[in-house]
Amino acid sequence: MKSTSLREQIVRAAMQTTAVAMLLSAGALFLYEWVSNRQAWVADLRTQAGLLAGASVAALEFDDPKAARENLGLLKSQPRIEWAALYDARGALFAAHAGPDTVIDARRTAGANPLEARFRGSTLEIAFPIERDGERLGTLYLSARHDIWSRMLVFGAILIILGGLSLAVAFYFFGRLQRRIAAPLEKMTQVAQEVISSHNWALRAPDTGYRDVGLLVEAFNRLLSECQTRTSELEQEMESRRGVEHELRKADHLKDVFLATLAHELRNPLAPMTSAVALLQMAKATPDTRAKAVVVLDRQLKHMVRLINDLLDASRVATGKLSLDLHLVDVGDLLATAVEGMQAMAEQQGVRLTLQPPDETLHVNGDAIRLTQVFSNLLNNACRYTPPGGQVNVSIKGDCASVLVTVQDTGIGVAPEMQARIFELFEQADKSLERGNVGLGVGLTLSRQIVELHQGQVTMTSEGRGRGSSFMVQLPRLHGRMAEDLHADGNEERHLRQLRILVADDNVDLAESFAEILRASGHTVNVVYDGEAALHCALDTLPDIALLDIGMPKCDGYEVARRLRNATATRHIHLVAISGWGQASDKKASSLAGFDHHLVKPVEPRELARNLLELFEEFAASRPAELR
Repeated sequence: MKSTSLREQIVRAAMQTTAVAMLLSAGALFLYEWVSNRQAWVADLRTQAGLLAGASVAALEFDDPKAARENLGLLKSQPRIEWAALYDARGALFAAHAGPDTVIDARRTAGANPLEARFRGSTLEIAFPIERDGERLGTLYLSARHDIWSRMLVFGAILIILGGLSLAVAFYFFGRLQRRIAAPLEKMTQVAQEVISSHNWALRAPDTGYRDVGLLVEAFNRLLSECQTRTSELEQEMESRRGVEHELRKADHLKDVFLATLAHELRNPLAPMTSAVALLQMAKATPDTRAKAVVVLDRQLKHMVRLINDLLDASRVATGKLSLDLHLVDVGDLLATAVEGMQAMAEQQGVRLTLQPPDETLHVNGDAIRLTQVFSNLLNNACRYTPPGGQVNVSIKGDCASVLVTVQDTGIGVAPEMQARIFELFEQADKSLERGNVGLGVGLTLSRQIVELHQGQVTMTSEGRGRGSSFMVQLPRLHGRMAEDLHADGNEERHLRQLRILVADDNVDLAESFAEILRASGHTVNVVYDGEAALHCALDTLPDIALLDIGMPKCDGYEVARRLRNATATRHIHLVAISGWGQASDKKASSLAGFDHHLVKPVEPRELARNLLELFEEFAASRPAELR
């Protein structure tokens, strides 16, 4: 069975209530009018009967029927009076009056009680006693035609017309009212059904001008907003869990691949080592044979040590425990050393390995051993994945800001789908069995992490499988005065602790020169150029030291210092103010804002780099333990 709508139910209930109320009211009015008309007719007829009775007293006393008939004849002027009959005390008819074609029925008057009024159809009959001094002289009977029925018909018609009009007006106003009440509710129902069917939680019910219904709509929309928020959070959580699950499965797969590859890589040197040991144990082995066995053992043992060192270095980088011994190094010399070390492998693989030396000396602030390790890894991969007859070209060039080392080969190349993952741990460009020693897949990952610790980057390009590949290492260059200063103070700065430093100054040249000197000293430096960026960077990186200009745009250095000191996460930062104002009042203002030191421009970058660790250690020693 189809249920009716709320709108129909409201209209139906309102109309039914109105109709019942009107019927009851009309019924009460009709009954009242009916009784009132009857009483009015009875009272009027009794009044006339009383007048005639008074006039007939003398006729009855003197037994004068003629006078009585003359009195009754006065009723001719009353057309509604049908007849009148006057009886004496003995009950005998004394005088009578009747209209044309009217016959007095004696039975209708017999036994009638005085003062009794009887309605017979459209007539009203009444008996009125005639008395004098308590003595009954006779009885007067009157019969008149009344118009109560016609009056009631007219009255009923009027009630029906008024009732119909009232119902029409009520229907109109209730219709408007129900539309204002039910329409928003129907909209809410439609929105709820659409949300359920489409799962679109952004839908909202339209607002209404009525307070009570508006509160309901507002609560409904708030509920939808809450559902939308919760659904979004749940979807994000589910997506996050799916991502974590995917990463766990990927890590588990990589673990299995790594263990299988590690077992394979360890077996490869163990097999010739076992054979070499067997040769050494042979009694008939010649000195030349024994010497060859020792060479095999030495070469394979070095290979195993290199595998283990790669694993240890990857672990150190992942845990942040890999330290760099930074000093001034010539990249050309490091690259030449790496190429010389790979020549034997290249010749064994049938690959031509060439180096294009730079036209000038290119210095960087780096760890010579680690950078040589990076270059050796890249050359090792290039020679390993280049077929016999191929070529590996190594070049180095520099500009005013960086040094670029390129290792280009004509090897197997890297598929497009693999290029995005080539630097991930345990990933390899070619895992086919016929490639022989394929390695553990940690070399490129380790190389990238070492280069990033030097504030550089490693990238690769390849046109696809069989088209060769190029690996580029870009490092920050030291040249001119900076290289001389670093070389002069190399022994001192080599022992400086590596710090995380934030430089914030709207003077771009000054900020960049500070950053370059500090990076050359082995520190990790972030540079920003306004106060708001300084706040965001400090919250994101949590530096050990922040060098802040006082007159920065968007947010001055004083406000930056106050906010950093008030935040729990950043109150440990050593704050150094850098300003062109150096009066005592300026330094006091810096101290009140939360700065630990106040330096006056121009600040000598070399002097700042030399004393930076001393400033930090002084600050750390003066701070409470809970803020260190």
